[in-house]
Amino acid sequence: MIMGVAMGRSMGLQLVGGECGDGVYTNDPRARARFINLHTRKKVKEFKLKLRNYKRPDFNRMILDLGKCGWTHEKIADVLPVSGASTVSEWARGGVPNYDNGHAFIMLWQTETGIVRYPLEGEWMEYKYKIGQMDIFDDGGLCDQVIDELDREISN
Repeated sequence: MIMGVAMGRSMGLQLVGGECGDGVYTNDPRARARFINLHTRKKVKEFKLKLRNYKRPDFNRMILDLGKCGWTHEKIADVLPVSGASTVSEWARGGVPNYDNGHAFIMLWQTETGIVRYPLEGEWMEYKYKIGQMDIFDDGGLCDQVIDELDREISN
């Protein structure tokens, strides 16, 4: 309120945290209630505890995974809304993409690998997964059948 600002000190009120109309009057009970709310303090404390355990997505690992699927930095940059392959290379070296580009990259990784939960930094030993068709030779499936059929054709 501009009128309260003009009276400021003369009314015995102390302006805290700003100039003109931006500050908070500490003698105002509403202002004190807003900033000294115990419920808010509890929520902030809970948030800070959760923030300690936060791990950001492991973009380097996801870039390596896409590389195994045949994606180059240029192809990734072409699909995502980024300026070029140098941006993707920066992410591989530890750079952090902004939210929109990072989210789009995670969606691309999930689409290509078929894995829903993306890897987080620091859990490369605990969180293991197989990517796409990397185990096609283990089950003796279609590839072995095709090889057997080709062997029969060659021998005839």
